[in-house]
Amino acid sequence: MHFSGRSARRGVLLGVALLSTAAVHAAEGGLSNFPYGALTTYPAFVPAPGTSAFYGYSLFIDAHSVRDADGDKVPGVSAEVLAFAPRVLHTWEKSFLGWKMTSGALTEVIYAKVKVPGADDDDLGPTLLGLEPLYLSKTAGAWTFFHGPLVYLPLGNYRADRLANSNLNYRSYTYQGAVTWLPTARFEASLNAAVEFKAENSETQYEAGPQASITFGTGYKPFTDTRWDLGVSGYYTDGLADDEQNGRTVAGGGRTRKFALGPKLVYWLNPGAAIVAQWHHELLSENGARGDLFWLECALPF
Repeated sequence: MHFSGRSARRGVLLGVALLSTAAVHAAEGGLSNFPYGALTTYPAFVPAPGTSAFYGYSLFIDAHSVRDADGDKVPGVSAEVLAFAPRVLHTWEKSFLGWKMTSGALTEVIYAKVKVPGADDDDLGPTLLGLEPLYLSKTAGAWTFFHGPLVYLPLGNYRADRLANSNLNYRSYTYQGAVTWLPTARFEASLNAAVEFKAENSETQYEAGPQASITFGTGYKPFTDTRWDLGVSGYYTDGLADDEQNGRTVAGGGRTRKFALGPKLVYWLNPGAAIVAQWHHELLSENGARGDLFWLECALPF
């Protein structure tokens, strides 16, 4: 989440090295460095000019099944993931043609546990470093707009013969845009759209195709105590091209498609700081894990 005077938020980094075995053919392609599902509350907002903010993100994933290209369950395969991601953003005092300029960086640590028939594995370690060189944002009436690139660099150790890895072992490059609409002081609606381009995993020669996502959320302050904000949020993601391994298209294409929806609760500590809790239940999953995502996030300007 990003917050500027009123608020907002951005992303955590979600990366889970599930596995690449005969039982779960498309698992490697079903993962993403970009955190679709995270950008649900004021994603177009940034810190005020000349100020910075700390963002903390934690995420628990209960992936109780893995689904094939038809959305059918792969028997006996599941995973649990716990992720933590600290992040700092700074908005520069100078602007560019009326657009605010913001830069930042983040890192992430993940614990992943994977089970398959007759075996299980877990791993704990650093996942990635995220570089956010330049975002541009602007407010026009009730609308605020935001866009810019992200670069993800893998951290930690990776072993292709393990079921669980705490990093994905590939670089990726994302461009995203967001819009937040505030027609009244009590209601907010936001949408973030992003495309992630993934490099090849050098250990497995697996290269996932580009992945697009749309993350959405609404919030309303129904009480006299306007520190409480209730809403719904979710995401849709879809692969734009087939995955490849050793230069050949994988069986079934490997494109991941997901849709999730759930409730969201925000508590405002003050007009520029907040805590966000949300639950996303995945209603659709093809070529990837399917389960529940529980987010706890905070934004603290300084």
